[in-house]
Amino acid sequence: MRVFIRDYLIPWLLAIVFWFAIWIFVPQARKNLTPLNLISIFLLLVPFLIVALYLVGKTLENYGYSREDIRRLPEIVEKTHGRLYLSKEIFDIITRALIFWGLFSSAVLMTENPLWGVVNGLAMFTLIFSFFILLISMVIWVMAFPSALYKLFTGRELNRDFLVELIRLNLVFTAILIAVRLIVLHVGDISGPRYLMELIAFGRNDRVVNSLFELAGLNVLFGIVGFYGPRKARKLTALVLTLIVVAQLWVAWGLVFG
Repeated sequence: MRVFIRDYLIPWLLAIVFWFAIWIFVPQARKNLTPLNLISIFLLLVPFLIVALYLVGKTLENYGYSREDIRRLPEIVEKTHGRLYLSKEIFDIITRALIFWGLFSSAVLMTENPLWGVVNGLAMFTLIFSFFILLISMVIWVMAFPSALYKLFTGRELNRDFLVELIRLNLVFTAILIAVRLIVLHVGDISGPRYLMELIAFGRNDRVVNSLFELAGLNVLFGIVGFYGPRKARKLTALVLTLIVVAQLWVAWGLVFG
């Protein structure tokens, strides 16, 4: 239990203290550190931890444990610390949850009204997730494409699980982008907190949204070609993947510098 407390629990608690320190030193956040906002922030911590524990449960299953073993989390971490990657995965999952909670809570504290603050936080994350389509394209350029070419020309199998996960994540973020586009096009002129207004402006920007849709389609096409292509013609698959990446770079250049 000593290792769990020293190397895991204390860093997680320090992450929470870190966010409070930031809020105290930022004037706008410090001004809104009212009792009501503090209660809202601690309540917001609950769903983030629930999601984190859900992901921890899935991770435990990947290592041969059952989801119910999450009750023995300190004991499992103690046993696997320094020997298995499991303990590091658990640490990273909960740490990321605390980081996202802090970012979301910061958006809440930047707004005087707690309800508008929650809307502001949701708008901020929605705006970030909408641009994850571009991030997936970057993962393709840096990791997936060079690896695919190497394996295609050396006769090795492509990582099909990675390609499936790439397609799945791309579809999720595309659905978020579609939802944003549909919502903002059907709302009138409203006044709200900063990130909500930025989200509305983003959703109404035809050039940016259309470029992200094009990248999303190319991302999915890359995954499909990489999944099925090597079974038929490896060199032709390499050529098609190269053309897809060139098209992605062209669209991304227009998105960023257009």
